[in-house]
Amino acid sequence: MIRDTGGNIEFWITSNNGTTFDHEMPWTSTINGYTYPGYYEYNYNAGAGWRQIAVYNITVSQTVMFKLGPTGTSGLGGPTVFNQFIFRPVVPSSPGTPSIGTVSSTSIAITFADGADGGSAIDSRQIGYGTNPSWPAVGVASDGSDTISGLTPGTLYYFWAATHNSVGWSSWSARAEATTLRVPDAPSTPSLSNLRPTTIDVTWSAPYNGGTAITGYEVGFSETDANPPDDEEAGTSPHTVEDLTPGQTYFFRVRAQNAIGWGPWSASVSGDTIAGAHLKIAGVWVFGIPYVKDGGVWKLAIPYVKDGGVWKETV
Repeated sequence: MIRDTGGNIEFWITSNNGTTFDHEMPWTSTINGYTYPGYYEYNYNAGAGWRQIAVYNITVSQTVMFKLGPTGTSGLGGPTVFNQFIFRPVVPSSPGTPSIGTVSSTSIAITFADGADGGSAIDSRQIGYGTNPSWPAVGVASDGSDTISGLTPGTLYYFWAATHNSVGWSSWSARAEATTLRVPDAPSTPSLSNLRPTTIDVTWSAPYNGGTAITGYEVGFSETDANPPDDEEAGTSPHTVEDLTPGQTYFFRVRAQNAIGWGPWSASVSGDTIAGAHLKIAGVWVFGIPYVKDGGVWKLAIPYVKDGGVWKETV
């Protein structure tokens, strides 16, 4: 008889009558993949009934063999071979590396596939995550497809997965990583060109987009170095700001937008529109802004100069 106690297996023998004895009863076994090449001997006395002749600890599933050699007796007989599969479940193997799905500014979608169940059905799953690449700081129950929320925008997170059966938890899977989205950085400090009486061209360089495409820019401008600016308008680089006042100092900033929202304003740069004339009033030199009367209506005049025989707008 092969008896499984759940931790050990036991080999037992009995005679089918009360008079059989064999003081050198031969037997052998295969345990944990090892087969004894010869025979052990056991002193079986007449009328002994059931006797335990060996105990082995078994920790992994396997087929064991208990063999009784030729005894030369009618009560014990032999040779006889007993084979029995012994089931020993273990913890599951590690799940597959998590796959990253939809990423937002505060959440990341995760899916993963179970590994082998270790011989006992998987009864729970877990996702571990955090900002430390070596080990998860937080573990949450999972069904294998989850969205982890409450994350910090613009932060790199690492993810692992584990499964559980009646024996215990698997080891963590291989690591996956993803960075939550955020608003764009501020563009570069803009540069100004073609300063005219009522227009100024503004140019800038694109910033880091925060993890998702930039969808637009705004150019802000004020007569003081205000942040946020007093006025703003959509545009792409280079952008011409119009309808300015001649002879006025303006401060310009730029910001970018993505699907998450508007990023911060850039540093400012200042420039002066052209006045068109310089006049002395009450002993003080001031900018003069030229106007002309057209059809009875006073209109802002754009000054031109003759350069090499060609009239050109003053810039």
